[in-house]
Amino acid sequence: MYTKPKPMGDTTTDTASTGTTLSGIMNSPSVSTGSAMALTYHGYRRTRSVVWGLIYGMLGYWKPVVMVPIALAQGYGERKPCP
Repeated sequence: MYTKPKPMGDTTTDTASTGTTLSGIMNSPSVSTGSAMALTYHGYRRTRSVVWGLIYGMLGYWKPVVMVPIALAQGYGERKPCP
């Protein structure tokens, strides 16, 4: 695909040339880290267990797109109801 050359000194970039997509942003390390921290807090507050907090955090790091909506549906940071 041919693209028109930019004039000298033009430092602007368009999103098509940099490859920034929603998928790329959602799979970035900063989103994964933020999701892991938020879900570690949620898992600990929900179960009052450090182990479950770390499990929630690892899942949040590996699958932020899936786990963040699940945490929101559970009620972020709310205590798990007793059976």
